[in-house]
Amino acid sequence: MIYTYFTSFLLYFFIASVVVQLGFWLLVFSKLAFFKQPITSLQSSRKPSQPVSVIICARNEAVNLQANLEKILTQSYDNFEVIVVNDASTDATQNVLQAFQKQYPHLRIINISEKKILGKKGALAAGIEAAQNDWLLLTDADCYPLSTNWILGMMAGVISEKIQIILNYAPYEICDSSFLNKFIRFETVWTATQYLSFALIGQPYMGVGRNLLYHKKLYNQVGGFRSHVDIASGDDDLFVNQVITNKNFSIILTPETFMQSLPNRHWKGYFMQKKRHLSASTRYLMRHKILLGAISISHFGLFVTGVMLIYLKISTMFVVTSVVVRTVVVWYLYGKILIKLHEKHLFKYIPILDFSYVFFYIIFTPFLILRTSHNWKRSP
Repeated sequence: MIYTYFTSFLLYFFIASVVVQLGFWLLVFSKLAFFKQPITSLQSSRKPSQPVSVIICARNEAVNLQANLEKILTQSYDNFEVIVVNDASTDATQNVLQAFQKQYPHLRIINISEKKILGKKGALAAGIEAAQNDWLLLTDADCYPLSTNWILGMMAGVISEKIQIILNYAPYEICDSSFLNKFIRFETVWTATQYLSFALIGQPYMGVGRNLLYHKKLYNQVGGFRSHVDIASGDDDLFVNQVITNKNFSIILTPETFMQSLPNRHWKGYFMQKKRHLSASTRYLMRHKILLGAISISHFGLFVTGVMLIYLKISTMFVVTSVVVRTVVVWYLYGKILIKLHEKHLFKYIPILDFSYVFFYIIFTPFLILRTSHNWKRSP
């Protein structure tokens, strides 16, 4: 009797997972797959250039600044400043910045002598306060633009006075042929697929601080990062989760506006990075947590219950057929998304990377549960 109930539960859970997965891919993620950029040419706009402040937080980033900063300082845009906040660095960051400042007068350096706030929120707040312009374009010291039209392209998204946030994509380099590199790039694509697709259906919930543009008045409206200053991450996604609506943003997706960076080369570094990032997701709005939770549970449930049903020889043909159908749909839509995100090299690896993501859930779900429980205990 118990065995019958258990196998019935597995089968129903599998069916529900298939339905939810196909529903999200066909009704939500397909929006990104078939998204057409409204702006056909970054050079077509004849509007006067609105002034922009590019803000970069740097803590012991001398090597990255030496490699990347000039690509930002030499952008083709004609009305911008670059603010680099030296966040209590102990390396040669200050020397590198001073050398660049001699050549590029539109570079401004803000020095923080003592780090008092977790993560980069204190440094970013200092950069925003010092910014002379209302439009703030954020990136990191380890990022570099794929063209000289990065700022121009991002500002091209400000198509009306209602637009106050521009969302974009920030890929990682193909730095080697390892599985870790492929997985990090795939996970970045998957994250972008979710937040960009939800934005396209009117449910925007996050952006990435490596490539994010917003108006300073949004920052002032919510008191900056005050509501989540107690955690290291969240300066991008939690902030956007607070201020974005279904009418005040636009999306720019052209490779020349992407900001690229080097990924972690070791699993331990990647694990620590994801723990920081995921800690912020436990504070998303409840509707966003429910939607993202449904995606994760159905993705995990599809493969885990599917393997168990095949092992138990229950509805094997139905299970295999369902998995194949879902895989074909996902692979096809990913193919179109990868073209848009300039990640075509990942296409042939999609099935194995998609399956491997199950282990991502296994590793990080306990952390998320503990973090969520901790947040509930802290709430009044």
